[in-house]
Amino acid sequence: SGPYERGGHVRDPRTGGPARGARSATVVGPDAGLADALATALVVAGREGAEWFAGMAGWEAWVVDPLPLATAWSVRG
Repeated sequence: SGPYERGGHVRDPRTGGPARGARSATVVGPDAGLADALATALVVAGREGAEWFAGMAGWEAWVVDPLPLATAWSVRG
């Protein structure tokens, strides 16, 4: 999930504006539909999402930080 193909289509419900927590997020787990939703949530939450995601056993995420940061991180539940 991320804005790289469709622009700022992911909205942050706290602000109503485009999500700025991460440039992209990929989630892998036992349910593809939930993986998609979790990836979108991580694009909104960014690094703050690592805390709640870490509690999800059986799931993994790879996230690219927003610009100007040139970093990426991963978390496993």
